[in-house]
Amino acid sequence: MTWIVGLTGGIGSGKTQASNVFASLGVPVIDTDLISHALTAPRGLAIEAIRAAFGDEVISASGEMDRKKMRQLVFADPAARQKLEGILHPLIARVALASISQHADAPYVVLVVPLLAESPAWISRCDRILVIDCEVQTQIERIMKRSNLTREEAVSIISQQASREARKAIANEVIVNESSIEHLTQQVTRLHDYYLRLASQSPNAGAPV
Repeated sequence: MTWIVGLTGGIGSGKTQASNVFASLGVPVIDTDLISHALTAPRGLAIEAIRAAFGDEVISASGEMDRKKMRQLVFADPAARQKLEGILHPLIARVALASISQHADAPYVVLVVPLLAESPAWISRCDRILVIDCEVQTQIERIMKRSNLTREEAVSIISQQASREARKAIANEVIVNESSIEHLTQQVTRLHDYYLRLASQSPNAGAPV
């Protein structure tokens, strides 16, 4: 198996910033959120299955999934959420695993899974798990600022995800991201050196997925 570092964190924690630092250090980064966006873009592999399951009203005029309408639907209806996940998760896994296999020569890859704590199958595939953590109030402020959402909307999104405690319970390493991007970069860089050493000692490093 290719050596995999699973990277996760709550919305607004700084996962993307952290993964960008890993990428700048030459580490292959496979982001399941980006895969999901591609699958639900115009002519994406999931579009017709979503249309069949939920109707034309959740597909925009441009042919992509209307994320706002779908978010409202799955937040209000757990059955709808399960139906959407049943469509997307197998496709995301297929694309992600294919991407990982293309980097068999890399010392390690970073697999970004926002809902890693809720995904036992992904947890079992990771050699290490890195959680990007911050206070809930920090999450709320970041979400409101970047997405122009109300406090109530931000709190609702956070409440749909695993708790900080649940994420930290699966972590091998935790980065607290309450400060500057420079501080985050320093922490990620230190971990990069650590992961290089661990991966080099793994008997499975460089083997195919």
